[in-house]
Amino acid sequence: MMSRTMAEAQLPKRVDAVKLVAVGQQFSADIDSKQLTRLNEAVEDCVAPVHCEIRFERDQEKHRLLQGSCNTSVVMICQRCLGNVTIPVESSFQLGLVFDDDQAKQLPKRFEPVEVDENGQLDLWSVMEDEVLLALPMFPTHPEGDCQFKQPESKPETTDSDDKRPNPFDVLAKLKQK
Repeated sequence: MMSRTMAEAQLPKRVDAVKLVAVGQQFSADIDSKQLTRLNEAVEDCVAPVHCEIRFERDQEKHRLLQGSCNTSVVMICQRCLGNVTIPVESSFQLGLVFDDDQAKQLPKRFEPVEVDENGQLDLWSVMEDEVLLALPMFPTHPEGDCQFKQPESKPETTDSDDKRPNPFDVLAKLKQK
């Protein structure tokens, strides 16, 4: 069976995943990253659209699959210097399309289950947003040497013998003498 490819365009938000698997549909499309609420809440700024290369297909065991990759660039806070750092984000995925938990349990471990509704509909933007969120670094930092981190100047410790601190145990010694 020959698969169909959709030209570069905006990725559809909701799709009939069952039909797309049946025809072997492929997409090479973008999602306006400003439209992805959860992603925008997790980063300082989204500086590029989420580009997706995906295909709907069946494997040898006839499981319905959504496979592909997505990538974008985001601005996050560097955890070393607390300045802004632009991070390229890439994710490759193999998702098993299922209708319920029973089907999810029967999927091979190499596939992450994604549930479609009773009509086979899938919120494609939400799935792609999940993949980008999972690919975000936990501790974003500038590349080694590019960080603007400034080490605070250490002050030498002064130990003047004239500056006698009161001994906190003097109070106990006085109590013991009573």
